[in-house]
Amino acid sequence: MSESRALIIVDVQPTFTEGGALGVEGGNAVAERIADFVTDNADEYDLIVTTQDWHIDPGSHFSDEPDFVDSWPPHGVAGTAEAELHDAIASLPLDDGVKKGEYSAAYSGFEGKNAAGDTLEIILRKADVSTVDVVGIAESHCVKETALDALRSGWKVRVFSDLTVPTSEELGAAARVEMDEAGVEQLDSREAFGFYEEGEDAPIPGFDDDGDDGWESGADWNEGWQADDDHWNDTDWDDMQTGDLDGDGIADDFEDDEYGAADYRDDEPVRGKPLIAAEDSYNLDDYGEESDAELTSDGEEEELDTLANRVELDEDLSDYDLSDFDLDDFDIDDEIDFSGDADDSDFDFSDIDYKPQG
Repeated sequence: MSESRALIIVDVQPTFTEGGALGVEGGNAVAERIADFVTDNADEYDLIVTTQDWHIDPGSHFSDEPDFVDSWPPHGVAGTAEAELHDAIASLPLDDGVKKGEYSAAYSGFEGKNAAGDTLEIILRKADVSTVDVVGIAESHCVKETALDALRSGWKVRVFSDLTVPTSEELGAAARVEMDEAGVEQLDSREAFGFYEEGEDAPIPGFDDDGDDGWESGADWNEGWQADDDHWNDTDWDDMQTGDLDGDGIADDFEDDEYGAADYRDDEPVRGKPLIAAEDSYNLDDYGEESDAELTSDGEEEELDTLANRVELDEDLSDYDLSDFDLDDFDIDDEIDFSGDADDSDFDFSDIDYKPQG
């Protein structure tokens, strides 16, 4: 069964907006934003219902010396212009409305009744509503109480924070905490009906998913590399690399056929890269100046072992004797005298005929 959704617009009346008896700063702006939201999203709702404070004789709820907690100045007096719906709301496609507080204080819309005497709960159940969205004035009082009562009655409830306003920042913050702890979802109305619906494989906007552009999905990527054994055992195979990228002197396309796909798979853990050099190849990155062995006649076997282990040459160096190279008498810091190899005649330029120009 498809989800049935209702929008409850709480107490958006002139008495609760700027200039009214209990005017809330920002009330008129909220009324206009609600009107815009309903105009754009009316089709998302199966039912749109309003609530109104409609006081006739609410007893101690009215006071000439109100404490603004349990008692208030007269407001929302039945039959007055201030008690009617705000002009921005009255022009909307509304399905029903309830009035509350005729003879007592009433904060929750669930305390009101429509013209036929049905409570808000009965109205919602007759429409088989499963989810309720709540907006209106004031967040800290009637919006909060209406949302909490809807939740207690078993509905999933959302409050659009940008389509409501509190009587004060402190009371608004406290109301939001209370609703959050109770389980009321609070969000911006712009997030109410996004392009993505749960369970729908919707494309990401701006992403071309025709297979020609963009990255493949993770499933497609893995499927392409999880080939069967016959593929890996194929010896007539190409890794799609050209030239001699692994530096072994063998053209890669010939090398692919020689070793086959299985060797490529085993020797190359990084997908899409050329074959790596074998383990016994030179590894120059591991040989730095700090690890150079000093060439002296002492510790010759140790020096040769160090070089052999570092470079891993195929040739056995253990039979070499460094003393054969007469390195003991060689001092790189000694100055070399070449005077015996030249005399003054080598620098006689008298035979050169040079005539300056000018």
